[in-house]
Amino acid sequence: MKLSTRIRIGLVAIVFLIASFTALAAEVSAKEVAARLDLLKVTIAAELTARMTTNSIRGSYTTVWRQFEDLAIEALKEILPRHIPELGVKNFDGGQTGREKNRLADFAIRCGTNTIEISIKAARATENPENDMGTFRDHPNREKLFAAAFTLWVRYEDAGGVLRAECVFFDRTWRYVGKSTLVDGVKYRKKDGNMRPKPWTMFDSGKSYWQSEEEFELAVKRSETYRANELVKEYLMDLSEDDQRVLHERLKEKFDAPARP
Repeated sequence: MKLSTRIRIGLVAIVFLIASFTALAAEVSAKEVAARLDLLKVTIAAELTARMTTNSIRGSYTTVWRQFEDLAIEALKEILPRHIPELGVKNFDGGQTGREKNRLADFAIRCGTNTIEISIKAARATENPENDMGTFRDHPNREKLFAAAFTLWVRYEDAGGVLRAECVFFDRTWRYVGKSTLVDGVKYRKKDGNMRPKPWTMFDSGKSYWQSEEEFELAVKRSETYRANELVKEYLMDLSEDDQRVLHERLKEKFDAPARP
């Protein structure tokens, strides 16, 4: 191979490497995006409210969430790049409008190999929200899947079959989780361990029961343990004699085992 040809090939390789490193450097990280969303949450909520309160929806409250979800996704696609210019269409996954979304996140922001989840929920203004916020069993899996989790809440009014968004809220998901009246932990539904949200008054004030994500995680553990104990006490006598015997043997093995040094 001639020297001039080798030089040209070498220059092309150098240009390619420089372009690759530039693209990687320009790609915003999930951690950085999450931090910016924290700073912009009031602004994002205000812009979502201004946009979504102009739309009226007709339909049943049992399916209205899907229409509000579609409207919210379209709004996010326009609002987020205005405040975080590094984000674009390539970073967003909002599914196909009007169809069931076979994925874990209602709206996802992809940053390289990491993903930020944005859940979208809607609830009537006339009563405190009781939306599902994920089960105790599923919670650890979602923590592994997503670099950060946010939730967009649409509070809507229902008058004569016409549904209209009254206010939109945006924040870290854990800040929306309510507090149990039974234990010093998160609010949940006993039958399936599904976490439940805080009341509207706390949405309006911007307050959270949990001062940090670490405090929230400890509250999840306390409620999960309390629920497990309550279920055992509730259903123990309903177990068959054979199942009770199996449970007895397992507990006996546990407590008869010699203590670890």
